[in-house]
Amino acid sequence: MQTKIRRISDMSQPVRRPVAMAAMVGLLTLALFSPAMTTLGDTESGAGNVLRQVGYALVFGLAVFAMRPVKHPERLAVVPWPFWPALAWCWLSLAWALDPDVAVRRLVLTTIIIWSVFAIIRQMGVDRTLLFVRVGLVAMLIVNFVTVLAFPSIGLHDATSGDPLLVGQWRGLMGHKNQAGLLCALTILFFAYDRRKLPYALLAGVILFSAVFLWFSASKTSLGLVFVAAIVGFGFAYTKTHYVTRNAMSPTTRNLIMIMIALLLLPMIHFGVQSDWFLNYIADPSGLTGRTQIWSAMMRYYLNNPVFSAGYGSFWNIGNASPVLTFGKGWVKTVAEGHNGYLDLLVTIGLPGLVLVLMAAFVFPAHRLLVTMRLSKATDALVAAVLVFCFMHNFTESSLFDRDTLGQVFLLIALGMLWTGEEQSERSDLPVRAKLTEDPAYTLNRSARVRAGMKSPNDTGRSRR
Repeated sequence: MQTKIRRISDMSQPVRRPVAMAAMVGLLTLALFSPAMTTLGDTESGAGNVLRQVGYALVFGLAVFAMRPVKHPERLAVVPWPFWPALAWCWLSLAWALDPDVAVRRLVLTTIIIWSVFAIIRQMGVDRTLLFVRVGLVAMLIVNFVTVLAFPSIGLHDATSGDPLLVGQWRGLMGHKNQAGLLCALTILFFAYDRRKLPYALLAGVILFSAVFLWFSASKTSLGLVFVAAIVGFGFAYTKTHYVTRNAMSPTTRNLIMIMIALLLLPMIHFGVQSDWFLNYIADPSGLTGRTQIWSAMMRYYLNNPVFSAGYGSFWNIGNASPVLTFGKGWVKTVAEGHNGYLDLLVTIGLPGLVLVLMAAFVFPAHRLLVTMRLSKATDALVAAVLVFCFMHNFTESSLFDRDTLGQVFLLIALGMLWTGEEQSERSDLPVRAKLTEDPAYTLNRSARVRAGMKSPNDTGRSRR
């Protein structure tokens, strides 16, 4: 009798799915309300919000308990391997972090969230994940509309926002109009694809109301990028099958290409941020509503510390040790983030860390999305659109590998759907293949065997004359 060898993170045996569903509810609730909860923490010392930290610890515990790890310890290795070197470098950077205490708290939260998202989605599956995410997005959209209409002192930016240009712009319960705009853009993308038998009227209504809120939030970045990402998603899904096949190149060739991309990214990024074009661009203090002034301070620090930098989470909001107090000028010393996810990683985990994160979050997922033929066109389109949106969004806002920021959490959800969807499809094929193999007659014609991914000993791949 042949013994079945379980693969790492095998979820074919029963899990405590109701517990996993409770963990997903907790995760989405905390992530969607994270902008409001962030403002309640001690931003100067980096202490964060205790409720949020305890909440994510509870989500993590539920996700672990749902896996039945005592009987199936292999399930704990659920995070895709490209994330391992990126997280390892982040943890290594604690050795030279400017404020190790704050860095540890922030990195623990980031690690917990990354693991929890992949673990919960792996247990729930793509269908349930998509349902729960959509319910959460609609609920938050309703909350934001109610806040704007019933409590305008909270839902609208007022004179206390510090910038007269923000007055009157919609933010709902998100704390800032850019966070509200980001959430609306993500809502549009998650309802634009993969209908799953939902009425078209419901999809159109959610997209319309999200677009209305996005417009009144005046979040220019999200407003522009959501259309680009939507077009890319549709285009990718309908052109992939014509131009990409699973067997286009060998795994060895693919891995060599990935290594080459990583090696090329190192000089491209390092010399790119020192190019005359970029330095002249950030020298304009009025560029991108003042963001270039922040980037200039970050560049001055990075060029002095290109490899190790400040350590994970040790550039902003760490009190008097913050490098921005030395390298920034004027109002820049008061900001809490770099408004560029890639520069934020450069000044915290250095150039090697940024490359590892890019490979984990974008390059490897894009490669996997291109070569896999196991996902539906609708899921392909959704994952591609979210991937493109989050990649572009990080050029003007910071969310990459940053705890429970909305962009980070929803990027992880899309990646979790990518890895889980492919494994679910592969797992569903196993009973069919096993049944066919056990058939003594094995009378399937060659075309049926090819469709099942099987070959008989006489199948040479050549047609007979």
